[in-house]
Parts: sequence; C-alpha cells; structure tokens
Amino acid sequence: MMTTCLITGGAGNLACQLSWLLASSYDRILLADVATQPVGTTAPSAVFERVDLTDRTQMEAIFVKYKPVAVVHLASLLSGSCEANRQQAWQVNMNASFSLFELGLRHGCPKILFTSSVATYGGDLPPVLANDTPQWPGSLYGVTKVAVERLGNYYRVAHGMDFRCLRLPITISRNAPPGAASAFASHSFIAAVTSGKFVFRVAPQIKLAMIYVRDALLACTSLLGADPARVKQPAYNVGAMTATPQQISQVIQSRLPHVQLRFEEDEKMTRLVAGWPGEIDDGAARNDWGWSPAFDLERTADHFLAELQPERDHIR
Repeated sequence: MMTTCLITGGAGNLACQLSWLLASSYDRILLADVATQPVGTTAPSAVFERVDLTDRTQMEAIFVKYKPVAVVHLASLLSGSCEANRQQAWQVNMNASFSLFELGLRHGCPKILFTSSVATYGGDLPPVLANDTPQWPGSLYGVTKVAVERLGNYYRVAHGMDFRCLRLPITISRNAPPGAASAFASHSFIAAVTSGKFVFRVAPQIKLAMIYVRDALLACTSLLGADPARVKQPAYNVGAMTATPQQISQVIQSRLPHVQLRFEEDEKMTRLVAGWPGEIDDGAARNDWGWSPAFDLERTADHFLAELQPERDHIR
C-alpha cells in the first residue's frame, strides 16, 4: 500500500522544502493548500491538491482518496492576518484544526505533527524559556496556537492519536512574511543583498531566540520520524541560537562590508520584540528525540548569504 504524508499549507516554501526531506520516508507527499500552486519546487513524489482546509467536504474527499498515514499541519493565518480578521483566523487556525483531528480519527488515526510557536507565551517571561513555562499569549495568533496544542493533546490522551508538536522561535528564512515584526531578522539579510541597505527598527541589544529555516526543517523531520516511545511531551520547544539585532548587523557587515546598516528605533516595535523569549531551554527535545541544531548565527549568515548569491553579485 502506498504511504502518503499530507502537508497542509502545502503551497508554502516550508512545505515545498519538506517535500524533498520527507520523500525518502513516504511513497507520496500530498501538498494541500487553498492557493493555486506551490511557491517553490517540490519533490518528484509530491502531488498538489487545491483544497480549502475549512471545507469539511473537500478535506473528507482528500482523506478518502489518499489515505494519509501522517499529517504535517502547517496551515495557519499569521499574526497580522489574525488581528486583521479575527473571525477568519478562528475558522482557519481553530475550526479547521478541529476538523483535521476528527478526520484523523475517522480515517485510521494518522500521526499528526503540528507546528506551533513561542508566540504561545506572553507576559513577563523568564530569562530562559523552559518547556513548561505558563502560556498566556497576548496575540490572537498565539491564542489559536496554544489552543490547538491543547486540542491535539486531548486527542492524544483521550483517543490515542499520535500527536506531536513543535514550538518554533523567530525563523530566519528568505520567505519571511513582509508585515511580521519577527521577520526583521530575515529581511536584514535579504535587503542587505538586494538593495545594499537596511534599517533596524528595534533596539540593538535585545536578546532574541532564533532558528534558521534549515534547522526548522530538521526539527520537523526529526520529530515526525522519532520513535513514539521517545516522544514523551505533547509539545516541544526547540531553539538554535540567541542573537541581538546588533550581532545580526555585525555578521552581515563583516561579510558585506559595503552595505549600509543602521538603527532607527521604533519604541512600539522594541516593546513588542522585547516581550519575546531571549533564550530557549530545549533540553526536553534534545533528551527525548535527539534534537541538535546545525546552525549558529555565523553558519546561518554564511549559508543564507550564499543562498542569496545571485542577488549579491548583482549589487556589487
């Protein structure tokens, strides 16, 4: 029987990259998204289905047709979109997730990996964010993420579903959303390459937990493939590096000495960013299923700027 891994939010860049990494573990990777087509190249074994996650009839048909044995649940409205349209945010992030869990039960209870966020935390955070730090998010996005975490754990405990969850910090990626405050780290690299300049709107010395997209992908594949006996927590924090905006500026400047980088602090953005975790204790992930990041800030800068090399050559 052909094994299928379903990835929701399948048109996104993270899903496209995951299709290559998961192709050796599953016969077919099914990318499902409301978008018309994937934004990036996909593995040869990947198929794309345009489907609305909030449409139960469409999703039922997907499960009947493909019979997925695993689901990577990436589909979500992001922070700015959640605040702009709260009703749609609840539909996409919450109601569609509930329907997905119910479909899992009706169709053989596949393994479900949910990508959550450190946005599930809020308020006065400790210097080092532990896995069991109380979660009181200050954004609707964070509220929906922590609610799906709890919902997944309910299905895990009450119905035996193999639910697994990652909480990711600020992710450095070329596909960081334009309007997200957390995307400044990604955009500083990209703008330095494409335009030769970037303005940081946050205070230079704020410590922030971050992860490079390659490590985020590694975390997803590692947890999805882990022996069930080793998955002892319903949700895991994963971290890779702690860096300040000043340090990010310095690693870019040291590699692209002619770019113009400066700080013009926006107090509102600084207050927002200062409420995010500065360092993550991901000991549970390391001990339980062997999480080990490959990229610190220096390696991230080397790899990311090399990936952007064509644009970099253009501005020289």
